[in-house]
Amino acid sequence: MKRSRKDPIYRPDRFEYLQALLTEYCQTDNVGDKHEIVANLANFAYNPVNHGHFQKLNLLDLFLDLTDDEDLDLRRMGVMGLVNLSVNPHYRSKISQQSELILPLLQSHDTETLISTLTLLYYLHPEGIGDANIRRTLEELNSKSECSRTNNLLALLLRIDTSSS
Repeated sequence: MKRSRKDPIYRPDRFEYLQALLTEYCQTDNVGDKHEIVANLANFAYNPVNHGHFQKLNLLDLFLDLTDDEDLDLRRMGVMGLVNLSVNPHYRSKISQQSELILPLLQSHDTETLISTLTLLYYLHPEGIGDANIRRTLEELNSKSECSRTNNLLALLLRIDTSSS
């Protein structure tokens, strides 16, 4: 009988695989490789099965560090990783405590980074934004934005009724 890569015997241990990705990220100087690795890690963050491994490897810290990286793609993927982790109450609590890293992303001119940041805020504040400074920033953004995707997320965050528009 021929075995495929999907057989458990051929699959590396999930923790070891994630650890190898993190090691490769830390050791490589190749920006393209870093992009690919962070994209993979951000995608793996979506699966709750990986969350315990992410905690052991401190991958939340990697995503948080990337929020102010000079490389736009790494910054964008870091925020996407945070969004994917934020469905987990443990990570949601930890990410909520890092607003000084997240709020500057609301000034991003990159649509995907901005949308991911707004999505992250939605997950962090499902009952709505209570902080007056954040609300003011979102209201300013809402008055300037011409992107329907951004406007829809802002409407959700600010609890704006758009049914009549």
